[in-house]
Amino acid sequence: MARTFPVVTVSGILESGKTKFITDSLVNGDFGDLGRVLILACEEGTEEYNPAVLSKYSTCVYTFSCQDEFTVEKINELVKANRPQTIFVEMNAMWDAEKLKFPPYFLVEQAFTIIDATTFQVYFNNMRQKFSDMITASDLVIMNRCKPTAETAGYKRSLKIMNSRAQYILLDEKGQTLHLQSELPYIITDEMTIEDIDFGIWYIDTFDSPKRYDGKIVEFNCMTVLSKKLPPETFVAGRLAMTCCANDIQLIGHLCSYKNNTFIIKNKGWIRLRAKIHYVDQKGSDPQVILEMISMKEIPEITEPVVSLR
Repeated sequence: MARTFPVVTVSGILESGKTKFITDSLVNGDFGDLGRVLILACEEGTEEYNPAVLSKYSTCVYTFSCQDEFTVEKINELVKANRPQTIFVEMNAMWDAEKLKFPPYFLVEQAFTIIDATTFQVYFNNMRQKFSDMITASDLVIMNRCKPTAETAGYKRSLKIMNSRAQYILLDEKGQTLHLQSELPYIITDEMTIEDIDFGIWYIDTFDSPKRYDGKIVEFNCMTVLSKKLPPETFVAGRLAMTCCANDIQLIGHLCSYKNNTFIIKNKGWIRLRAKIHYVDQKGSDPQVILEMISMKEIPEITEPVVSLR
């Protein structure tokens, strides 16, 4: 194939709303003029594509019976037969993502994950690796059928730990955008203290609500991580977080700068940090959080070093 094909992938657990999302995208023109569309459906749910809608929007659907059928050769055959200008891939979360191969001419322009809030907790608890695979590859995550509760806010935080770069949209039971009122376990003031149990909530909220924190002074316990890749007189002030399982622990935290040579920073040491929060603009991405150290005190490792996102 000489040309490339723009591809949109839509992931999610069975019955999460992937078919509805793709159908609504065709009808509402969310992606502009798509021309002829080919949908590669990797599973068959209870909701089917409406033949009248498919005909109106010049769309063909092919449903794969199993992962073994999803081959580059089969996709080549479908592309040649249908001559699409845009391709949607309705993914199957149960398939082995590492063995899934796209043709080299597929250009994935956007990757979506659709989540049903009413079944999220059960699936997330039992299939966390599958969620990690979907979320880390996503540009946009849509959680539908949400209720305006603190529990829903906790769901979003759990996902943002897996991928803080993705956008997250919450939809209520009527499909309307849901804006949760903040239910933070601490009070936003010019000088605030973050308890150990609240670190994960604070960390995620610094990305979501920069206006709340810019210029504020914060104090919390953290692990200090050094690296030759970091700028001089800086370290990462953070904590460990479990992304998908006990074997998949990663560091989350913010870059912290210091200018006092009396500060001795140990790699993977623990300190009580007092710092001022700044946001630094970056080209093509969200502002970066930078902490400016005011003071620090060495402490023993805290009782629960792994972040909680309750």
